[in-house]
Amino acid sequence: MHVSLILSTYNRARYLELSLLGYMRQTHKDFEVIVADDGSTDGTDAVIKKYKMLAPFPIEHLWQENKGFRLAKMRNEGIKASRYDYIVFSDGDCIPKADFISAHVSNSGENYILGGGHVRLPKDYSDALTPGAVSNGAFEEYLTPDVMAGLRWKQRKNIFYMLVGKKRRPKFLGLNFYVPKKVLYEVNGFDENYEGWGQEDGDLRERLKRLGLKPKSILTRAIVFHLYHEPHPTKAKKLNFSYSRRREIPTRCVNGIEKPLLIGSN
Repeated sequence: MHVSLILSTYNRARYLELSLLGYMRQTHKDFEVIVADDGSTDGTDAVIKKYKMLAPFPIEHLWQENKGFRLAKMRNEGIKASRYDYIVFSDGDCIPKADFISAHVSNSGENYILGGGHVRLPKDYSDALTPGAVSNGAFEEYLTPDVMAGLRWKQRKNIFYMLVGKKRRPKFLGLNFYVPKKVLYEVNGFDENYEGWGQEDGDLRERLKRLGLKPKSILTRAIVFHLYHEPHPTKAKKLNFSYSRRREIPTRCVNGIEKPLLIGSN
């Protein structure tokens, strides 16, 4: 099974390098990486050029001018550029466990959306983490029994939410989830009316559920390690919250992969 992995990034060249090193040790080998870059100017392009030469998988770099936080648009560009029918989303500040893609593949299906787990790495650990510690897998030591116990607890909650059909649950995060490409086109991808931090991934989850897809939580199986960074400045403003809670959310968004035709346009 071939997978298109869409990695979003913005001005975190060092973290992106660590992330790409994590993908170089994946047990599942049949995948491509699409770096969806929201306007980086910090040498991210040099990192990508380097790993295009080193990596055993193809890497494509998509870049758009920085006009604010436009993650939804950049992910849609990644979907359009993808070559394969199965898409996994993550972020360039996340390092995958060696069996990350394999876990998504083994749990995948045409009627499922999958949400994986993440482990937050503290600032001191993130700052000190070296490429060598990623290449040899030493960073996975942070997945301690206590950390795994926390993931199992969240997994049990997600199973309960799915059984009772709780709205807006289970919570799937853009740093670790899987969707078949054909259904992304059916709902028109991410809603690009979301600008600034947050809510675009939950919006997509709800529209996919309306389409009939079943959420499946694989928190303890598909795991990424999230490197520390300060929250995005727009997070506290909750710019997207009211839009995400509007009364009527259509299954197919208007401003997505395909755009509405303007009156008078040809």
